[in-house]
Amino acid sequence: MVKVRTELNPLRLVLKNKAPVELMVQITNDSDKARLTSFDIVLGNHLSFEKQGRTNSKTKHLGELSPGEKVVQYFSIYPKISIETGEHIILLSAIEHYNSYQYILGKKTRQLSLRVE
Repeated sequence: MVKVRTELNPLRLVLKNKAPVELMVQITNDSDKARLTSFDIVLGNHLSFEKQGRTNSKTKHLGELSPGEKVVQYFSIYPKISIETGEHIILLSAIEHYNSYQYILGKKTRQLSLRVE
């Protein structure tokens, strides 16, 4: 199976600062075989990966990870104009595939909470 580690920096999105929050995603293959791996990130309706607010989901194909190999990716998260203060959900799914990205061998899902002030 793959191991997932996430980190938000800073922990809160402060609207008056107009600065994005950085999401770090680390995927580690902790099995004894190479695994074809990908992950999906789905932001809530009021968050985006772009300043313009168009994209709120991403899929990354990482390729085949060797045993023990780690991949780290960073994403900036911006608020949309219609955002309200409070808790917003970020869903991350790490997926192991069989032979191609079409077939799923296993899936781990993690839910993050981003506080907006």
